[in-house]
Amino acid sequence: MNTNKLLKRINYFYSLASSKDLSVVLKELSELDTFAARKECAEKNLERISSGSSRIVYSTGEGTVIKLASNKKGLDQNSVEANIKGDSKFINKPIKHDKNNYWIEAPEAKKINEKRFEELTGIDFETFGEAIDYELRSISGNTDKDKPKDLDKAKKMAMFKELAKIAKDNDLLGGDISRISSFGERDGHPVLIDLGLNKRVYETDYEDSSSS
Repeated sequence: MNTNKLLKRINYFYSLASSKDLSVVLKELSELDTFAARKECAEKNLERISSGSSRIVYSTGEGTVIKLASNKKGLDQNSVEANIKGDSKFINKPIKHDKNNYWIEAPEAKKINEKRFEELTGIDFETFGEAIDYELRSISGNTDKDKPKDLDKAKKMAMFKELAKIAKDNDLLGGDISRISSFGERDGHPVLIDLGLNKRVYETDYEDSSSS
């Protein structure tokens, strides 16, 4: 660990001594009126670990993460994750969420790369990704996809079967699930950590804006 990272971690743990209890922080996040105010509160009390175009992810320091919506897209994605239908050890299902979808709390998972995915599953991620994307082609509407050569191998996996079913039940898009960045590792196996982009959210928040 380099000096800058070490100092950052020291400052973070030092700040924990004076930070608010998690339940207090979450209550405050739910009561604040703007995205900016909620972000400011989270930055003061939680450790930011990643961010995207619609949500910021913070570690609580208690084995969970908070996904904070930073705009309407984030609210919609939090809503999808908070109300996901089905259960599986291969999805990182939220354990708590704000009634207005300002935030969701989920178990924390380790980052994973394609090499680690293959070590855990016995199948390379490219094969898995192409297979799951093909299996969910009816949701995206892209029915012209060519059948992957190792589709039958992937379809024998319990992980493939369970994720495909949950994706179909919730209209999750295969293109999102076929990215390694959508996965983490927990309890010795991969877990899908990004469950927020379904067909409705894509059409409402992304497709319309890209065509305007």
